[in-house]
Amino acid sequence: MTVFAVGARREDAEMITSTDLASAANELLGGIDLDVASSAVANQYVGADQFYCPSDDGLNCQPWFGKVYLFPPSGCYFWDIKNERWKMTRSSAMTLTSSHAVWFRRLYREWVADEVEQGLYFTNCPDMIRYEQKIFDFPMCILKTAPFLLRRIGDEVKRHKTCTSFVVYLPPKLNTDVAIENFIDIYSEKGRILC
Repeated sequence: MTVFAVGARREDAEMITSTDLASAANELLGGIDLDVASSAVANQYVGADQFYCPSDDGLNCQPWFGKVYLFPPSGCYFWDIKNERWKMTRSSAMTLTSSHAVWFRRLYREWVADEVEQGLYFTNCPDMIRYEQKIFDFPMCILKTAPFLLRRIGDEVKRHKTCTSFVVYLPPKLNTDVAIENFIDIYSEKGRILC
């Protein structure tokens, strides 16, 4: 549920989902099993049972399972253990696609494979509407206001207003209609629902 600062490439520089959005995600999913792009500090706000921090390389090296929340990093870096340095993933090279799209594609693959029971994808990258149009196959909420997130650098955490943002819901394959109605009930006050 966090976006790691691209320029800094540090685990102590990140954007964290606000308490309001984290509460809505927990309510919808019935608790978050896994936050695939997070940190110990971010998880104090998110409350996932498990999370991956940047050095875990949740995009490339870890299993995804259960009820997953995803707020992708704005740069896809992983910790190269052998060389002890941050390294950019090839899949996120600027000439290929947005890193937000790369993370969504992983969430989608894991959902199709039934590894992820249900997934909630939050992005503050409005260009996702052109990078990955598969998002329109799922219930979506375009937030009516640019949400405040939390920006952490070192030990300091401050409110930070972001840009146009939206949430995409990959519902469970059983009781799908009930789950989508729940999504509509929870998110309709936050913005425009597209189903």
